[in-house]
Amino acid sequence: MQQMNWDDLRFLLAIARAESLAGAADIMGLDATTVSRRIKGLEKRAGAHLINRSQSGLSQLTQTGQHLAEHAEQMEQHVHAAQALLGKDTQLRGTVRLTAVPFLLNRLLAPCLAEYSTRHPGLNISLIPDSQNLSLTRREVDLALRFGEPREGGNAVLAQKMGCVTFSAFTARDALEIAPEDRPWLVYDPVAAHLPQAAWTETLARQTNGPRSQIQVHDLETAFEACLAAPLRAVLPVAAARRESRLIELQPASAMPGMARDVWLLRHSDMRGVDRIEAIITWLLEADLFR
Repeated sequence: MQQMNWDDLRFLLAIARAESLAGAADIMGLDATTVSRRIKGLEKRAGAHLINRSQSGLSQLTQTGQHLAEHAEQMEQHVHAAQALLGKDTQLRGTVRLTAVPFLLNRLLAPCLAEYSTRHPGLNISLIPDSQNLSLTRREVDLALRFGEPREGGNAVLAQKMGCVTFSAFTARDALEIAPEDRPWLVYDPVAAHLPQAAWTETLARQTNGPRSQIQVHDLETAFEACLAAPLRAVLPVAAARRESRLIELQPASAMPGMARDVWLLRHSDMRGVDRIEAIITWLLEADLFR
């Protein structure tokens, strides 16, 4: 293997984080052709393929590429620490990839992004809506917000409880020709019956002797939009629904105790103490989104 330098490895690290040449080019502030040329040069010096490119345009690291990217990330941490020590770089830079179910990103995080941009103008945050639990241990993401107790990664994953999301019953303010108590409950498809909000909906439907809707949903984001669009009753997170002027909260149906879900933040143990990761965590805690 020929000698490598840090600048070479920065391109590989950008590919690891963006999973595409175009995304890596955005991170590096260059064009995709330049990134491709630098990666090919790095592969030649390494004497091995570092990236597998799919027809869809995704670029996945090979096992060798992943090992090199892990070392590159450690090098990046040391470089940032040295720059901070010398007083030459007081602004955080780089990209943090954060995943969560679409509802958390769209309804809770998105309204706070203006404040985030002001606080960290040099630090990119890539928000990845995903319900399939992208892996921290495979370095697909840096941070993950999850509902409920974490069950992934073992000792390799650090879990931190961020708070909880409280739920209540809501309905659309429009369509008042149908009284709220006569509107059907928006229910979940049987494949999503394990979700707590699905069980709460069934309990409230029984308590109020209310009909079930013909519409069935699988996730909170769809439930939120359906409740806005049709005369339905739905169990929704209070923090988002109370901000939406087109919704009204139902009483006393929403007074059922225990309608809350814990929110946990997960990260790989190797990310402990990384400045850009700690900055995002501090922002999330201070924003107090989950209450």
